Amino acid sequence: MPCIFCIAVFAVLATAVTTAVLDQLESRLATEAATPVRRTTDSSSVSRFEFEFPVPTLHSSRRRPDKAMTAPVALTVYKRYGRVRIQVLTHDLQRAQTEALQKRIAALAGLEIVEWSNPRTERIVHEAIETESKVEAADPGTLQQRRPSQN
Repeated sequence: MPCIFCIAVFAVLATAVTTAVLDQLESRLATEAATPVRRTTDSSSVSRFEFEFPVPTLHSSRRRPDKAMTAPVALTVYKRYGRVRIQVLTHDLQRAQTEALQKRIAALAGLEIVEWSNPRTERIVHEAIETESKVEAADPGTLQQRRPSQN
């Protein structure tokens, strides 16, 4: 599910992303994550963490504060480049909530956000997913034949 994301870099990183750096990142995230932080991918080039994280409350006179709302997050570390993608995996949040959540995760993890996704590029991804869904609905075997096995 593609959603709003940002690209961040490690604020203080002398050399490459090492196992120790990833362990420290995981420990920092675990201090505030609403669910256990899972390292779902860990290859020589990429590590991916998945977890639920509390959504910061937006102070607005038009809205009541949210009650302990959490959102699913994927944090992907591109080791060679020292870059991190923070992706909120839901469309249920306002853009301001998503950005506040990403800023909180970046601060906690010692990251500096250098780029945000934008509505134009997000729309392109959403349209591609919708097209894929329509093709799959019309002929369920079509996309399965083109995709490599997930096993």
